[in-house]
Amino acid sequence: MSPSSKPLRVSDVRKRNEKLVLRLVHAAGESGLSQSEVVLTTGLKPPTIFRIFSYLEAEGFIEPLAAELSSIDDRSRQEKKGRRPVAYVVKKNAYYFIGIEFWVERISIGVFDFMGTSIYSQTKSLSRSEDADRVVELIASLVEKAIAATSVPKALIVGVGIGAPGQVDVGERVIVSYPRIPGMKRYPIAGILEKKLGLRIFLHNNCTVIAQSEYRYGSSKPEESMFMLLLRSGVNGAFVDEGRVFLSPKGTTIEMGHICIDYEGPLCVCGARGCLEAFITSMDSENLRKGNWLFEGLDPKDPSSDATLSAAAGYISGALQTASRLFRPTSFLLIANSEAIAMELAQRTTEKLSREASSFDVIKPRVFGRAYNLKLALRGAADLVLDSFLS
Repeated sequence: MSPSSKPLRVSDVRKRNEKLVLRLVHAAGESGLSQSEVVLTTGLKPPTIFRIFSYLEAEGFIEPLAAELSSIDDRSRQEKKGRRPVAYVVKKNAYYFIGIEFWVERISIGVFDFMGTSIYSQTKSLSRSEDADRVVELIASLVEKAIAATSVPKALIVGVGIGAPGQVDVGERVIVSYPRIPGMKRYPIAGILEKKLGLRIFLHNNCTVIAQSEYRYGSSKPEESMFMLLLRSGVNGAFVDEGRVFLSPKGTTIEMGHICIDYEGPLCVCGARGCLEAFITSMDSENLRKGNWLFEGLDPKDPSSDATLSAAAGYISGALQTASRLFRPTSFLLIANSEAIAMELAQRTTEKLSREASSFDVIKPRVFGRAYNLKLALRGAADLVLDSFLS
């Protein structure tokens, strides 16, 4: 009998059910969840759910919500003998999670409680002279300062989630390549930080972290699947399908910014020619030299911006056609520095896609734009830790 075919032990089933209930209570947020609701949701027997709730409360994971704060409908509160069910929420100070998102210009850090509430955030600018080792030193310093500033006991910090730039090998926990920071090639950032901090490190690509967080917490209703394009110092993409992030069979993230548009095109920072990123960044090189986002200084209403935005939308529409044929998303999200630029590019891209559709493009994904949201990015990074904890 292979290890994968061994039957689950009673203890395994118990732990799985405990995590299942904890996930449900956590997902309910501040409104809470009662034992009777969990019974209906899971199909588990009431005595089993009672035991699990008792265990989770005794261990400090959950606590009863004050009756006046509970949002359970009065008509559904009636249990045996007319007793009102008690709603439970996760205990917000039971555990803490740190999220970090960085790129060539800056490092941002956030600390979140078990409820997902931000209790601390900080951003530090980077100079172009700082290499991979120096960036890691700065990240470690920011984590230590965050712990000191919040007075959170280190024993209650489950781990640190990092949204790193460039291509990331999630399984190996290394940055495969990020040419904009010297030395970030096959760089074992997670292992180095674990030794420095004594905390578990969870690594993913920053574009993917942002996409996952936008899918979960963004202001628009989540679509069944979403492909996101991040326009910052470079261009990258991520695909989320029914809440799951796409990775290659080797465990690496998507590098949409480095699909080839023209093999004789401009030289890209990655070393190849004709990448999507090379074409788009060449249109706004002045902003990038200042350490700004792509198109940060453009006003969509200014006629002088029209040619640049139109050309960018052309390249983006071509990339989205490729992504559509590969992944078949139901929506596309463009993230830029400002809402105005993101929405303008989304509108222009939609117009180009409608004019240039081929026989392959039967499905017409919605294209929309949003401004980069630092809080969502940091929560997405912290969720790398939370998701592992609740799995």
